[in-house]
Amino acid sequence: MIKKIIVIFLGLLLFSEGIAQVNTFGEETGTEKEWFFALRLMPNLNGNLIQTAIIRQDPDMKKDIQFVPLDDWIRQIVGIEISKANPEKENLIRKYNVFDIPGEKDNEDIKKYTLERTKVILTNLWRLKYSEYPFFNPEMNREKGWAKNPDSKITWMPSESQIQLLKPYGINNLSDFFIGEHLFDLLRDVTNRDWQNRYVQSAGVYHNEP
Repeated sequence: MIKKIIVIFLGLLLFSEGIAQVNTFGEETGTEKEWFFALRLMPNLNGNLIQTAIIRQDPDMKKDIQFVPLDDWIRQIVGIEISKANPEKENLIRKYNVFDIPGEKDNEDIKKYTLERTKVILTNLWRLKYSEYPFFNPEMNREKGWAKNPDSKITWMPSESQIQLLKPYGINNLSDFFIGEHLFDLLRDVTNRDWQNRYVQSAGVYHNEP
């Protein structure tokens, strides 16, 4: 009888351990990885000078990337459209204090204001990478960017010192993505005139202007 009880006890113990292993394994491998909003300073096939996406990253630093059209991406960030990177449909512009948003969060005029101002910020990010607007556009061809490469003939790349100023936002190369909170920090800072001046002046004077 005692032997039988011991066998049953051992059997239950092994079974419970097996269940625990399955649960632990399931938690390690079955948990949905979190998605984040991301962008990088690279042209896309639609003629935009930035690429917008949502990204999830595993412990091995491998990334799943889903590119999202700019207008849809903005609407997802503001919480108007559902997104894997914003399942609660929060207004992330308000949450991360990218800029002041007056009034009630559900007011349609405020939503429109937030969408339009966010798009203005994003469509001006080309200035971080270029010293001149890179496409032919009569309305933009006289616009100047903030980048200043030591070689005056290179208009599509900032100086190394300017790239250093972008590293706190999580990038090492211009082909890297600004991701998650780093992205929202960038969007907030680029609207600050002092930050803009610091970025421009960090390049120094490397060549004589014509």
